[in-house]
Amino acid sequence: MRRSPLATLLLAALVLPACLPRTTIRPPPPPSLTSVANALFESVENEGTMASVFLVDAATGTPLYARHEHVRLLPASTMKVVSTSAALAAFGPDFRFHTPVRLEGSQLGNLFLGDLVVEASGDPSLGSWRFPETAMACEQVAEALQARGIRQWLGAVRVSNADEGPYGLFGPGWAWDDAAYAYSAAPTPFVFRENVVDLSLERPEGQDCNAQPRRPIVVRYSPSFNELPTVVYLEPNAQKAGLGCVRERGSGRMRCVWRSTAEQCPQKASMRVAIDEPRALFTSCVEDSLAARGIWRVPVPPHLAAVPEVATSEPLLDFTSPSLAELVKVTNKESLNLYAERLGLRFTRERTGTESYPALREAMAQELARRGIPTRLLRPVDGSGLSRYNVATARGLAEVIYTSLKEPYASALLESLPVAGVDGTLASSAVSNGTRGLIRAKTGTLSGQKAYVGIAERPNDPEHPRVVFALMLGNIDDQPALTASQVFEQFAEAMVSLPLR
Repeated sequence: MRRSPLATLLLAALVLPACLPRTTIRPPPPPSLTSVANALFESVENEGTMASVFLVDAATGTPLYARHEHVRLLPASTMKVVSTSAALAAFGPDFRFHTPVRLEGSQLGNLFLGDLVVEASGDPSLGSWRFPETAMACEQVAEALQARGIRQWLGAVRVSNADEGPYGLFGPGWAWDDAAYAYSAAPTPFVFRENVVDLSLERPEGQDCNAQPRRPIVVRYSPSFNELPTVVYLEPNAQKAGLGCVRERGSGRMRCVWRSTAEQCPQKASMRVAIDEPRALFTSCVEDSLAARGIWRVPVPPHLAAVPEVATSEPLLDFTSPSLAELVKVTNKESLNLYAERLGLRFTRERTGTESYPALREAMAQELARRGIPTRLLRPVDGSGLSRYNVATARGLAEVIYTSLKEPYASALLESLPVAGVDGTLASSAVSNGTRGLIRAKTGTLSGQKAYVGIAERPNDPEHPRVVFALMLGNIDDQPALTASQVFEQFAEAMVSLPLR
């Protein structure tokens, strides 16, 4: 019996699958740190962002993951890890700044004729509100004078060893329009109250934000200070309410823009602004404390060049800073530029005998060379990372942490790093409960740049239980699919929980 062609085709279709070899559909491989990281960084690089990453075993230094690890980018505030670790290496965690204060003159009964002389030590914490022992500096001076029976004082406050030198007040590569802000306070050899004052603005009572003010905006500076000339511009119907101030170059005048929105009309606003005269701020603070105790300072009359010749020079007291470990902790957790600059410059003086930014470059290069880190991987020009002239690679930053783990101060440096999801600049990091507390990292931020360097604990990996990492992102888009913080959080999760490969 002959089959029709159609029947033949149907029979072949039924028989053929039984003759073909069976194929096994394999499930995709489980995710690993390498696969997740590669996909993550490829996605941001497709948007034009440059990702530079380096990961090593914390005990052996064995590289575990690398991507563009030799690319040079701006380290921003991760440079603070370099300056703080250098200071810890030079002085040890127990080091303290000492700022001597002495009286130069003569005491006649309850009258002192002479000067109060403070010897600048570079202590960034003198007069700071951050520590109980530093916040009471002016009160300590007043108490010491009162204990000597002094009720009147004809003389002045002088600060010795406070010359800024030929390089001025600011670091190379700092943005001039940052100068008014507290985060850009000048790292002068004599620092008081972190070289900032509180500026507050207040509208006239009942004043509508959209109306021309009937009376001037009230401007106050606190603590009491020779107020800076301040001009306030009102900007109603702005997209976002807030206050921003810029110190005009040349005039020294403070120019502030106070913005309000259709929904928000704040009657008061305040911010901390940087000042260039910490000596004047210290003098004002001391005078207020003296007056509170009934002790009055009489300024030297203009027709006198100075008070009578010095009869004696006697120590009055010695301001002592918190330990270097405590200073480093606030520096890195809160990313304090002034502290990082002063620690970097104090380290520079220890190594070269002078304080200047050219000398800082030399001293830091020598310290990095001691650790085996060449300048092509890391080139600091300041201590805080504010400078746009700093250059770093992910490999260079990671090696700073790795080499620090071998030093006696290792625990002090690690304890200073912000903890993801817990404190410091990583307190708001949206990591999972399983990752929270297992990542310590210094962060760095400049326009279009973000960097992280630190350690990650891997509790499920007995072979590599702790790793050192550096992640640098450059040329970040204003509206990326993933923010820099989200990139870090996803990478952090992978470092803690996933197998390496």
